[in-house]
Amino acid sequence: MTTAQSTPLPGAADEPTRARALGDIRALADFLEANPDLPISPYGGLDVVFFPPGDDEAQAGQVARVSELLGTLPRREGEHYTVERRIGRAAYRVVAIPAEARARYRALMSYADAVRPE
Repeated sequence: MTTAQSTPLPGAADEPTRARALGDIRALADFLEANPDLPISPYGGLDVVFFPPGDDEAQAGQVARVSELLGTLPRREGEHYTVERRIGRAAYRVVAIPAEARARYRALMSYADAVRPE
Protein backbone atom coordinates (compact mmCIF):
# COMPACT_ATOMS: atom_id res chain seq x y z
CA MET A 1 0.00 0.00 0.00
CA THR A 2 1.23 3.49 -0.84
CA THR A 3 1.70 5.79 2.15
CA ALA A 4 1.85 9.05 0.19
CA GLN A 5 0.20 10.22 -2.97
CA SER A 6 1.35 12.92 -5.34
CA THR A 7 -2.05 14.41 -6.19
CA PRO A 8 -4.81 14.56 -3.58
CA LEU A 9 -8.22 13.31 -4.61
CA PRO A 10 -10.92 15.94 -5.17
CA GLY A 11 -12.96 16.43 -2.02
CA ALA A 12 -10.29 15.00 0.28
CA ALA A 13 -9.48 16.79 3.53
CA ASP A 14 -6.41 18.97 3.57
CA GLU A 15 -3.45 17.82 5.70
CA PRO A 16 -4.36 19.76 8.88
CA THR A 17 -7.97 18.53 8.76
CA ARG A 18 -6.81 14.97 8.09
CA ALA A 19 -4.37 15.13 11.01
CA ARG A 20 -7.13 16.40 13.34
CA ALA A 21 -9.49 13.61 12.23
CA LEU A 22 -6.85 10.94 12.82
CA GLY A 23 -6.05 12.47 16.21
CA ASP A 24 -9.75 12.40 17.07
CA ILE A 25 -9.97 8.70 16.18
CA ARG A 26 -6.94 7.94 18.37
CA ALA A 27 -8.37 10.07 21.20
CA LEU A 28 -11.69 8.22 20.99
CA ALA A 29 -9.92 4.85 21.18
CA ASP A 30 -7.86 6.07 24.16
CA PHE A 31 -11.01 7.40 25.87
CA LEU A 32 -12.88 4.12 25.42
CA GLU A 33 -9.87 2.14 26.62
CA ALA A 34 -9.59 4.36 29.71
CA ASN A 35 -13.31 3.92 30.46
CA PRO A 36 -13.96 0.16 30.31
CA ASP A 37 -17.41 0.54 31.92
CA LEU A 38 -18.72 2.30 28.80
CA PRO A 39 -20.56 -0.23 26.62
CA ILE A 40 -19.46 -1.03 23.10
CA SER A 41 -21.68 -3.08 20.81
CA PRO A 42 -20.52 -6.65 20.23
CA TYR A 43 -21.72 -6.27 16.63
CA GLY A 44 -20.70 -2.77 15.57
CA GLY A 45 -17.47 -1.32 14.36
CA LEU A 46 -15.95 1.87 13.06
CA ASP A 47 -15.99 2.92 9.43
CA VAL A 48 -14.13 5.94 8.09
CA VAL A 49 -15.93 6.71 4.84
CA PHE A 50 -15.04 9.01 1.95
CA PHE A 51 -17.76 9.89 -0.58
CA PRO A 52 -16.00 11.19 -3.70
CA PRO A 53 -17.53 14.26 -5.35
CA GLY A 54 -18.29 14.64 -9.03
CA ASP A 55 -20.31 12.88 -11.66
CA ASP A 56 -20.62 9.10 -11.86
CA GLU A 57 -17.51 8.72 -14.01
CA ALA A 58 -15.37 10.91 -11.73
CA GLN A 59 -16.56 9.05 -8.64
CA ALA A 60 -15.82 5.67 -10.21
CA GLY A 61 -12.36 6.92 -11.17
CA GLN A 62 -11.67 7.91 -7.59
CA VAL A 63 -12.79 4.50 -6.34
CA ALA A 64 -10.44 2.90 -8.88
CA ARG A 65 -7.54 5.13 -7.79
CA VAL A 66 -8.05 4.32 -4.10
CA SER A 67 -8.35 0.66 -5.06
CA GLU A 68 -4.84 0.85 -6.51
CA LEU A 69 -3.53 2.64 -3.41
CA LEU A 70 -5.07 -0.03 -1.16
CA GLY A 71 -4.03 -2.93 -3.39
CA THR A 72 -7.55 -4.37 -3.36
CA LEU A 73 -10.38 -4.71 -5.86
CA PRO A 74 -13.45 -2.48 -5.88
CA ARG A 75 -16.88 -4.09 -5.76
CA ARG A 76 -20.56 -3.33 -6.20
CA GLU A 77 -22.80 -3.08 -3.14
CA GLY A 78 -26.21 -2.76 -4.73
CA GLU A 79 -25.90 0.42 -6.77
CA HIS A 80 -22.89 1.69 -4.84
CA TYR A 81 -19.35 1.20 -6.15
CA THR A 82 -16.99 0.71 -3.22
CA VAL A 83 -13.52 -0.20 -2.13
CA GLU A 84 -12.44 -0.83 1.43
CA ARG A 85 -9.63 -1.91 3.71
CA ARG A 86 -10.81 -3.75 6.82
CA ILE A 87 -8.78 -4.06 9.98
CA GLY A 88 -10.79 -6.26 12.30
CA ARG A 89 -14.02 -4.44 13.03
CA ALA A 90 -12.76 -1.14 11.61
CA ALA A 91 -12.66 -0.11 7.98
CA TYR A 92 -11.62 2.64 5.60
CA ARG A 93 -14.15 2.84 2.76
CA VAL A 94 -14.65 4.88 -0.39
CA VAL A 95 -18.24 4.80 -1.63
CA ALA A 96 -19.44 6.16 -4.99
CA ILE A 97 -23.20 6.62 -5.19
CA PRO A 98 -24.55 7.13 -8.73
CA ALA A 99 -26.49 10.33 -9.45
CA GLU A 100 -29.66 8.37 -10.23
CA ALA A 101 -29.56 6.61 -6.85
CA ARG A 102 -29.01 9.94 -5.06
CA ALA A 103 -31.92 11.49 -6.97
CA ARG A 104 -34.24 8.60 -6.04
CA TYR A 105 -33.23 8.95 -2.39
CA ARG A 106 -33.88 12.72 -2.42
CA ALA A 107 -37.29 12.11 -4.03
CA LEU A 108 -38.16 9.52 -1.39
CA MET A 109 -37.04 11.80 1.44
CA SER A 110 -39.16 14.65 0.07
CA TYR A 111 -42.16 12.75 1.48
CA ALA A 112 -40.63 12.30 4.95
CA ASP A 113 -42.56 15.16 6.57
CA ALA A 114 -45.84 14.02 4.98
CA VAL A 115 -45.83 10.55 6.55
CA ARG A 116 -46.72 10.26 10.24
CA PRO A 117 -46.92 6.84 11.89
CA GLU A 118 -50.02 6.38 14.04
